[in-house]
Amino acid sequence: MKMVRLALSVLMTSHLILLANHSTYASANVKEAETMQQVESAFNEIVNLWHEQKFDELYDRFVYKDKGTISKGKFINRMTKEKKKLACCWQKVQDVKIKIYSSGKAEVKAKFGFEDLSNETTYVATEIPFYLKHETWRVKVKDMLDTAPDAPKYKTKKHTKK
Repeated sequence: MKMVRLALSVLMTSHLILLANHSTYASANVKEAETMQQVESAFNEIVNLWHEQKFDELYDRFVYKDKGTISKGKFINRMTKEKKKLACCWQKVQDVKIKIYSSGKAEVKAKFGFEDLSNETTYVATEIPFYLKHETWRVKVKDMLDTAPDAPKYKTKKHTKK
């Protein structure tokens, strides 16, 4: 009788441990799915602002806007001078893949379609890092400018000590 009780006790303990591990794993999957949804939503919002040429609002979605970054006016000027505009509809963005690196960093891989004045579409595949700042997923200005095919590439100022 004691052996049966011992076996049942071990079996019940093992079962409870398995349930606890499954619950923890399921909770982590739900959190990662929520994070992926948030990143995807931020990505879609940024792409739509870009397509609609709302560059002032797009600028507000950048992570770092302090020393060494491009001013809002210069950013808007660069983006409006592009010869190629973000394409419409299904050509705008394709093959979107999201990877979560941590609770504050993710990456979106996508293929962007750009139309020139003759309405010919060319595609640019890129990887854009996203950073969680002030509870909002944001991108760096450099990554946006590097994605645009005709925009002058973003250059950081080199600070030299005298």
